[in-house]
Amino acid sequence: MYNKILEVNFVNKYNGKSNISSEIIQKYRLENDLSLEQLSNKLQLKGVILYPNDLFLIEKGKRIVKDFELLSLCNILDIDLKDVRKLL
Repeated sequence: MYNKILEVNFVNKYNGKSNISSEIIQKYRLENDLSLEQLSNKLQLKGVILYPNDLFLIEKGKRIVKDFELLSLCNILDIDLKDVRKLL
């Protein structure tokens, strides 16, 4: 007789998305006339490594945004954190 290990993967999503800030990030990026690559470069200058594909996944709600990433994105895109908080 042997013990079978049950593996459970929990994926937390809010309204089917991995983050709540996807739409506001994309909106402000486009308003600032930045490509994903340009935004990625600006983030790297602040020491935050997010590749254009990471940003694409964030904007599509398919990737979790870490707190320091969100703060840097808000800083670069001039997003008021109060506006992000309203999304809750």
